Amino acid sequence: MKTPSFWLWFMANEKTLKKLHSLSEKKREELMYWFSTHLDYFNPQIGYRLMIPPNSQELPTLAFTTNGDLEARKHILHLMETAPKTKDWIISATITSLAEEDPNYYEKEYCIEGVCCRPSNIKFWGELIDLNTKQLVLGIIFNFPIKEVQPDLLHHIISIVLIDTLGEQLYDRYIKDFIIYTQIPEDEDLFELYELKMYLEGL
Repeated sequence: MKTPSFWLWFMANEKTLKKLHSLSEKKREELMYWFSTHLDYFNPQIGYRLMIPPNSQELPTLAFTTNGDLEARKHILHLMETAPKTKDWIISATITSLAEEDPNYYEKEYCIEGVCCRPSNIKFWGELIDLNTKQLVLGIIFNFPIKEVQPDLLHHIISIVLIDTLGEQLYDRYIKDFIIYTQIPEDEDLFELYELKMYLEGL
């Protein structure tokens, strides 16, 4: 099976990727630009989570995600089948729940394209539920103003945070979609994001 060019680039740059935290901002941006470009060239539907621990005692992790696109799953499987054999990385086909792995997860800050937030800045409620599939459309609201932020960027941020909160399998099982609001709607009971898994289990 032919090795995708993504892995050729990855193996040529994996030592630099592991030093991501010590690079200048310009070099970090350039490195991640080429990382994303090579992955997009292989398949633009595939998302990823790259975690580089600040200390060298833990292994860096690269996990791929379908972003809810089932067609992307076969491409992720191809990536996994052709992945390099390395003891220096954990490479996974599924994104697991960071909330279950890190007790401080809800106070960790996400900064994406200039917008920074913590999972604790986000509240949700059940907007709609499909009684047949038990899949849910969530209402989402931030606890800070978002009117000036592009809707596509907000959607991207929430998608990442929800998958990191639940893990990809629970997200795909229970979340059909979500709607982001700029004002708190009337007559809705709001929940903290740390309550989401318990909320879904009660459906």
